[in-house]
Amino acid sequence: MPSQSEAGLLQEGGVVETAHVFGEGLVGILARPREVGDARPAVILLNAGLVHRAGPFRVYAQLARALASCGFAVLRFDQSGLGDSANGVGVVTGPERKHAEADAAMRLVAEQTGIGRFVLAGICSGADDAFRLADGDPRVAGIVLMDGVAYRTTGYKLQHYAPRLLDPGKVLRGVGRMLRRDDGARALDEGDFRDFPPQDEAIARLRRLVERDARVLLLYTGGASRYFNHAGQARECFGPVMDAPQVGLEYWPDCDHTFYLRKDRLRLNTRFSSWLRAQFPAVR
Repeated sequence: MPSQSEAGLLQEGGVVETAHVFGEGLVGILARPREVGDARPAVILLNAGLVHRAGPFRVYAQLARALASCGFAVLRFDQSGLGDSANGVGVVTGPERKHAEADAAMRLVAEQTGIGRFVLAGICSGADDAFRLADGDPRVAGIVLMDGVAYRTTGYKLQHYAPRLLDPGKVLRGVGRMLRRDDGARALDEGDFRDFPPQDEAIARLRRLVERDARVLLLYTGGASRYFNHAGQARECFGPVMDAPQVGLEYWPDCDHTFYLRKDRLRLNTRFSSWLRAQFPAVR
């Protein structure tokens, strides 16, 4: 493994940020309070789609600083082939590569801070990665999935189609779109580009997390309306595990998938921070 290097130092408002090259050419920014204890887990933010480590509209950069100001170390890094990180050709591919990179990220944070527990978090595909990587890794104490896994349930379909069926104009426009479509064409489905496991496997993963007392926060925005459209849908998707005290749910239908508005980014910072403090209180 290449030796880890560190460059650049930013100190502002009690938060220290350092840039690191680690693993197989991965690049990341570690934000932390001036004094970090080992009682609270560190947060690792995983790339949202093809967006670099700052996140869409710099939501990750702002979130990392907000969490660091509350006492949590946060690493946001570019997975291979994204942002400033090397493309990782010839190392490993697919899920094995992502596991290796997450392991390298956790090792880096442990070396820099002494922290050995982690919360994995991400938006969209970053949530998919966090959900998969947390399974079976005892170092992962929690996950925060923003517009993560869900399935179109009966309740989803009722919420989606009932208002349209009651509006004749929408019915006629929908029929028109169907008639104009080529025979082989179909609407792009969420499953075409997301890494959702089969529903029974998702339920099993959540159960395994709860059984080892890992904490889970599922946050869905209005930007996920193609597959999630009401708060009750989470229980329809995952069943009784949603009643476990380790599992929390937030549904923000008025918020965009990329947290485009500043008020939504501030809301995320506040909610994420309060959830972390409640789930992982400081030990005095």
